[in-house]
Amino acid sequence: MIHRIHRLFSVAVLACLITTGCSSSSPPAGPTAGKAPAAHDHADHADHGHDHDEHEHDEHEHDHPESFAAGVVQLQATVAAVRKHLAAGAADAADDAVHALGHVIEDVQGLLSKENLGAEAKATAAKALDELFECFDTLDTALHAPEGKAKPPAEVHASLAERIDGAITALQGTLTP
Repeated sequence: MIHRIHRLFSVAVLACLITTGCSSSSPPAGPTAGKAPAAHDHADHADHGHDHDEHEHDEHEHDHPESFAAGVVQLQATVAAVRKHLAAGAADAADDAVHALGHVIEDVQGLLSKENLGAEAKATAAKALDELFECFDTLDTALHAPEGKAKPPAEVHASLAERIDGAITALQGTLTP
């Protein structure tokens, strides 16, 4: 039940972001404003009443992985890009990478449902994807917080690094037979 509530909340956050977009120039208007896009299954369009193809993708355009394994590789690359941008003090680039990561998580969750994995591996992967979403949602909140109102994004990322690395390792573990 809690997973379903989390999923519905995630879909609502994504719908909000898609219709309003993200802007780092204004502070968040509420608890869900400025959050990373939520992960959900593209095949489950009944939950949110629109097709992926209807989205305006000008600033959110990204390459969609064609397989679960390719998606995991894309997640790794995007996680590394966030880390690199934060280390360089490039908050805007890190923010863009965090939002891209939300879209990749969404894609990978959709691919996971189609992947020929055992129930345990699917559960492990789903938990790891949720963990990544939670970590980067926390980071996104720090990136959008008014100056002085939250810990610096690089510090927040450092506090989440072990969880992020663990989630990536768990995803990699589902790829090996």
